[in-house]
Amino acid sequence: MAPKPKFQEGEKVLCYHGPLLYEAKCMKIEVKDGKVQYLIHYNGWNKNWDEWVQESRVVKNNEAGIQKQKELLKNHG
Repeated sequence: MAPKPKFQEGEKVLCYHGPLLYEAKCMKIEVKDGKVQYLIHYNGWNKNWDEWVQESRVVKNNEAGIQKQKELLKNHG
């Protein structure tokens, strides 16, 4: 049985690109080799940066996700 995606097409999410989380949008979903992948568009970035990512790189765009994003940014700089 195919895994159920945690995120929906069109959903606003946060996505890891390198060590930081960025605001993004889930454009498409596909299941490949039993793993869910998402086509991610980073908000404000050229569409050349759009990429397929594993579910482990995507975080809900909610209070907890935004808090994590702020912590990473603070610790990174």
